[in-house]
Amino acid sequence: MVILIPDNIKEILTGILLSDGHLQRRSEKGNVRFMFNQSGKLNKRPYFELVYSLFKFYCSKDSEYYERIWKTKETDEEYSSVSFATMELPCFTEIYPFWYLNRKKRVPLNIKELLTPVGLAHWIMGDGSKQNKGLHLSVYAFTPKDIKLLLDVLETKFNFKCTIHRHSGLKGKPRIYIWEESMVKLRELVSSHVIPSMQYKII
Repeated sequence: MVILIPDNIKEILTGILLSDGHLQRRSEKGNVRFMFNQSGKLNKRPYFELVYSLFKFYCSKDSEYYERIWKTKETDEEYSSVSFATMELPCFTEIYPFWYLNRKKRVPLNIKELLTPVGLAHWIMGDGSKQNKGLHLSVYAFTPKDIKLLLDVLETKFNFKCTIHRHSGLKGKPRIYIWEESMVKLRELVSSHVIPSMQYKII
């Protein structure tokens, strides 16, 4: 049986690969698998479960996700780390070259075509954070060239007002900031695709 990735899942996958998703090729001649991991406060768990449900079809029948829960000594808050990996499949191998060069993740050159409101919603749920009345999107994994490409897409395709902010606590690592005046338009595009537990990021 040939396993394919339907267009609606490809849209979702684009947003996830811009955030916490990864494609892994364990051998030069082998196929590629999709991996997803989230760490942080337990309020992220509903989103992880959504992603797992969307990609469980691509996992082996007996596979389960891995979870670890711990409490911080300082505040006694609970945190978790949850992850899963799919089978190694040709459908993931097919898209791997667009996202990776020399095993390092990059932004595909056709990201303007790939990134839809659905994908943007998943990017926000994975790596977005509310900042004052605007929104930060973490882009720590990407090069300045990749970040410029993402910024151009947000500005020209979605007509958002954006700038690059430097995170003072993370050695000046960059984040894309979507300004307050673009948040109404952003909510119109993505709110129906953002699960209830993640709505706080865009309100």
